[in-house]
Amino acid sequence: MIKASELTAIGAIIKPHGVKGEMVINLRVDRIDIERTECIVMDIDGIYVPFFIENVRQKGRESYIIAIEGITSDTAAAEFNGKTVYALREHMAEMTDESDDGFYASDLIGFKAVKPDGTAIGVIDGIEDSTINVLAIIHADNDRTVYMPLADEFITDIDPDRQIITFDAPDGIESL
Repeated sequence: MIKASELTAIGAIIKPHGVKGEMVINLRVDRIDIERTECIVMDIDGIYVPFFIENVRQKGRESYIIAIEGITSDTAAAEFNGKTVYALREHMAEMTDESDDGFYASDLIGFKAVKPDGTAIGVIDGIEDSTINVLAIIHADNDRTVYMPLADEFITDIDPDRQIITFDAPDGIESL
């Protein structure tokens, strides 16, 4: 059985592509070579299930069209719309020639963000790292998008087993 602690969120299924079961996947990390990945993992009714990739081709800068073994129609592919796609951490190390000793900002995608008192802020949907200040993109529980700095001074705890990160929010964000 695959555990959440063995996974890293790498992107999401966006939509079906064509009528033969292909899907468009947007990647949120750049340290995985999806074209060399044998399988992806998705949460299906609370169980992490591996899906084996038959074919991959690039569609855009961050988008790929993938064919998954056993998915042969647009109707079947549509059932995966919006699903978070994970990779096994051990496979990511193989794909990048990096060891699994580090903890990366993209590893936080899918984590629940909370305040020090335990009040929920939302779920980290993505990471914005195109500027000098790396930001967590949080889909807040009030349906807003919050950009939280991923800086040591604002992070009070990270629990990878429970997938929770605690932020002591900077001024201007404490009203969440």
